[in-house]
Amino acid sequence: MDPAEAPVLPQARVKRPPTTVVGPIEVQAARTPDAPALVLPDGPTVSYGELNTAANRLARHLAGLGARPGTVVGLALTRPAELVPALLAVAKSGAAFLLLDPDDAPGRLAWLLADASPVCVLGEGVPGAVRPRAEEVAARLATDPPRALTPQHPVWLAYGPGGRPTGVPVAHAEVDRRVRNLQAAYGLGVGDRVLQLGLPLWEFFWPLRTGAALVLTDPDRPAEVGRLVRELGVTALRAAPAALAAAQPAMHG
Repeated sequence: MDPAEAPVLPQARVKRPPTTVVGPIEVQAARTPDAPALVLPDGPTVSYGELNTAANRLARHLAGLGARPGTVVGLALTRPAELVPALLAVAKSGAAFLLLDPDDAPGRLAWLLADASPVCVLGEGVPGAVRPRAEEVAARLATDPPRALTPQHPVWLAYGPGGRPTGVPVAHAEVDRRVRNLQAAYGLGVGDRVLQLGLPLWEFFWPLRTGAALVLTDPDRPAEVGRLVRELGVTALRAAPAALAAAQPAMHG
């Protein structure tokens, strides 16, 4: 039979073992250090190399405060430009992140802190929250930190809204599975610019594993969305229905 006439057989789906959320991002940063990782409206563009270095230094600082696999670090950061490097740093340290809203009722915040027992809280507006001194973090090594981290360790400690919900640890393996499913469905890559609104923060890890850039904006200011899509070359947008509905008038404006 002429090889050109041979039937085309479907390729078997390759099963890959689960990994941590940070390993593929570190590989991508080494592969494309100068590619844009974070695009900030009216601000600088942060490269993969710059983001990875900043996260490495903060991760080493967090390790000095006790962050390691099996512990929790609270995040009370409201600006995405600060939040994304901090998320990556917490994951690199091996700890799980706990999101804390400064606008929550004081009683709920106190209960979350008591229940989760974070080794530290980054940010402001929450009891015990601190912002590390820039010079202290800058003095840390810029290389990827060592860690005894497995896909079974938690990357996120999730609590439901209101009352006293139970904290649910979400493992690296579970986030890895969800990210792979998203990538199989939408196929992001180098050159893509992704705007995300009102979605779980673990989705920030997805574009950074593929070489795409995250376009950061404030989800509470939907009027900016249309301008950002036009001016910053957004090629993909993922949004919760409520956030997308609020943004549509601006996008059609």
